[in-house]
Amino acid sequence: MQFQQIRSATSIVTFGGKRFLIDPMLGPANEYPAVPDAPVAGTGNPTYDLPCPVESVLDVDAVIATHLHFDHFDEVAMNVLPKALPLFCQSEEEAAFLRTKGFEDVRVLSCEGTEFEGVTLFKTECDHGTSDEVTTIGYKMMQMSSEACGVVFKSEKENLTFYLAGDTVYCPFVDEAIARYMPQVIAVNAAGAQFPLGHALIMNQYDVQCLMQNHPNLDVIATHVEGVSHATVNRPLLRQFAQVKKLHRLYIPDDLETLSF
Repeated sequence: MQFQQIRSATSIVTFGGKRFLIDPMLGPANEYPAVPDAPVAGTGNPTYDLPCPVESVLDVDAVIATHLHFDHFDEVAMNVLPKALPLFCQSEEEAAFLRTKGFEDVRVLSCEGTEFEGVTLFKTECDHGTSDEVTTIGYKMMQMSSEACGVVFKSEKENLTFYLAGDTVYCPFVDEAIARYMPQVIAVNAAGAQFPLGHALIMNQYDVQCLMQNHPNLDVIATHVEGVSHATVNRPLLRQFAQVKKLHRLYIPDDLETLSF
């Protein structure tokens, strides 16, 4: 398999011979406002421009949207993605919305597994701040869903299993997915994003450390580390932390860098 970091949570995963565009946020810098009542890592979102032409990320076999927050599927992506591309999402509700945007082949992920041309995709659960009452109230005030999902990739063409954990803090859902699917490689969203201030939405450096202490045989990719205004972790900070804590199996790719496993 290959994992190409694009920007923030956006990546391209090549698995079982198929290319999957993950969580496309394709707008230019500051296209969207900063997240309110949160840490300020930039004046708007995304905090910097896409590092490549938009057209260069469209040569894929399918798209996976783990949820529909702006930093995982933005308006630019909804406009420029080919409408005939297979598009996987987490729920029938989100599928119905995506069909109103003109997407012709929307498929809903399931925990039992969804087949796609020799690759089986398994939906996993996330805690995207949903166990935090303050964040839950914040979501309601913003009229935003708190639901997100991860995805496990399996294929007879690959000698490993890959787990895209999605927007989640380190929690029992992650341990349960690792125990059930026994992945060798996991990608974690590790920007330490908060909403509101002080309330975690996804993993930070300490979540990553605990995950790796509990699962020392995993290769861990840190993605979604920069690019959003409510982040508290960046790549230099995480690299220094990994060096001090001796997290030797943690990979922190630069934008457009490709990792092979």
